[in-house]
Amino acid sequence: MNFIIQTINLLVTVAIVFSMAVLYFRGRSSLSTKIFIACEGMIAVWCASQILIELSPNDTVMAVCFSIGDMIVTFVGLHWLWFALLTANRKINRKIIGLTAIPPMFHFFSILTNPLHHKYYKYLSLNHVKHDFLFKTNFVTIYIYVVLGAITLYHGVSNHQSEGIVQQRKARFLIVLAVLIPTIISLINLLSLMPVPYDTNSIGFAIGVFFVYRATFKYQFLDLERQLQITNEKLLLETERNRIAQQVHDTAGHTLTMIQSYMKLAENSVENNNKEEALDYIQGARKLTTKGIRELRESINMLRTESQYALITQGVMHLANQVKDLHVEVTVKGEDSEKYSHLTKIVYDIVRESITNSLKHSEAKKLDIILTFKDSSILLMIVDDGVGCESVTESQGIYGIRERVEKSKGTVRFVTAPNQGFLTRVELPI
Repeated sequence: MNFIIQTINLLVTVAIVFSMAVLYFRGRSSLSTKIFIACEGMIAVWCASQILIELSPNDTVMAVCFSIGDMIVTFVGLHWLWFALLTANRKINRKIIGLTAIPPMFHFFSILTNPLHHKYYKYLSLNHVKHDFLFKTNFVTIYIYVVLGAITLYHGVSNHQSEGIVQQRKARFLIVLAVLIPTIISLINLLSLMPVPYDTNSIGFAIGVFFVYRATFKYQFLDLERQLQITNEKLLLETERNRIAQQVHDTAGHTLTMIQSYMKLAENSVENNNKEEALDYIQGARKLTTKGIRELRESINMLRTESQYALITQGVMHLANQVKDLHVEVTVKGEDSEKYSHLTKIVYDIVRESITNSLKHSEAKKLDIILTFKDSSILLMIVDDGVGCESVTESQGIYGIRERVEKSKGTVRFVTAPNQGFLTRVELPI
């Protein structure tokens, strides 16, 4: 049985290292991803330490391996809590970092200095291991952090039932299980609730690794942060569309109701042979109609701008085809798809503003729009052959472009010189 446990430890270690590599090379490069990789790395080190403990030739080597494993595990709960807070978009300031790091640091140094006080291990040898109260306080702290992190992570998802949100909820549920199951098995071992003569923590970690793989490859746990951003932006767009639709409904309803009222009054005036009054009511109805048409046109234009184009290239081509005063050429590199659709509005607004600026200031005859769709970003370049300028002035239009890009965590650069045209370069992460 001991051979089986050690074999499981070895397999879990290899599986975790592979998972770390996948997360590193395929996952989004973010702080939360790096912290999760660190959690996995700590568990891999602990599993490796258990293998080395069984291979230890003497008490000294065994004590070193045991201490290294426990010192590493001390920080697992802390990193898991930080990961959960970041993934759930909770703010982590220096005060939170400092306060949550105090207990793990204390227990880390208590293990390191155990030979001086023996308050973590009473005895530590090949034949006998006995823990003292600091061992118990350490694992109580870890369990608290794990539970808090699990609650934070799972409840950090919106209750909205869109496909993206449902995917996130399933992925996070699996990740929570991947953490809670090993924790429960560890607690059972610690409290000796089941008479098993072997350390079964490795079995719990094996189950946890399975759930991590399932969340990673089936529900795109690798892209949780990106998916959350995309979903949130789509929810904001949906909210705005509903607002505009409501505005259209209210405008049309009010206008038609008032026109109906005026026409009824005009009809009554005609029946009473009051021609002047009837004309006044008809004139009022005409003004209401003009005003209502104008308000409806404004609302519908807003709705079209934000929701008509499912793909970025559709919106850009529509803008390009509207321009008559200069030649606009659109070049698309890569393949546009729905995974970029949450950026349709910002690209539309940037291109529209750039076209407006060229028409107003550049005296250009040609405008080139180059869209490059990459795996993790969109590169947009807009360049005209106009008069250019000495330096870029942060006018309302330029400032609006920069503000939109920075809100999307992208980068923007404006390049110009006298008689050298004007270049706008924007890169937006997806």
